[in-house]
Amino acid sequence: MSYSHRVGVGQSAPVPRSESLLPAGVPRDIPPVVPAAGKALRAMPLTRRYEAAWLDACGQIQDNTRIAPATPLFEEAFSALARGAVIATEEGPVAVEDLVPGMRALTAEGRVETITWIGSMVIYPEGDSPRAGDGGEKVTLTRVTAEALGAGRPMQDVVLGPRARLCLRHSRLRRVAGLEAAYAPARAFIDGVSVIELTPATPVTVFHVVLERHGSLKVGGLEVEAFHPGEGVERMIDPRMLSLFEAQFPQLDTLADFGPLAHPRLTRFEVESLWD
Repeated sequence: MSYSHRVGVGQSAPVPRSESLLPAGVPRDIPPVVPAAGKALRAMPLTRRYEAAWLDACGQIQDNTRIAPATPLFEEAFSALARGAVIATEEGPVAVEDLVPGMRALTAEGRVETITWIGSMVIYPEGDSPRAGDGGEKVTLTRVTAEALGAGRPMQDVVLGPRARLCLRHSRLRRVAGLEAAYAPARAFIDGVSVIELTPATPVTVFHVVLERHGSLKVGGLEVEAFHPGEGVERMIDPRMLSLFEAQFPQLDTLADFGPLAHPRLTRFEVESLWD
């Protein structure tokens, strides 16, 4: 299970001294240490518990649990599919919570790819989330109802995590952007009728999957992007955070080992502009 909590950093609050406990020779009249005027204590960073399983260099399955920052950089790697989402594999349809590294997924690009890593975390109702009261982005799920995006897309309702991206293939995409396919945030398709934003009432486990070669998972008729941090992301974050992030993927030496994206990515605004 994954639990979100706070971990303090920086200076801790002063602890009252008992004079009877001070060693001999230490002055008793040292004034207590207080923060300098005008300087607020640093905010405590929010953290989450992230769980992962992966294939090591010998083909053995390893797993661990790590505490890391509750930021979009980390959360995106663990939150594309809600528990119960069914993935197409060589062995037939498998619920995401039952996948194990080493299984081979059928991709929407017509390939069969080995699953090398599976990550999960728990998201909580709004009042219990690690960002509650801090002005952070609200964590919601996206329910895509049966045939919301076309015949058999999806075949039955699918609940996606807050960071899911769908592979978009549409004539407008070709006309406007000159692309045959592109990844778009699932939330860009929310219309309140057939694609609905959900706020969890109870804790929900969400998952993500890394393929040996990046591509699109087939999820009940939808094409959902397997996890990829994005090309060049290692140049956009500081070294300490990069080290923490890379540690989430022990099956890789560096983030560059994710390889190229299968398709370009669009922002939510770019998706909306296709229909303007």
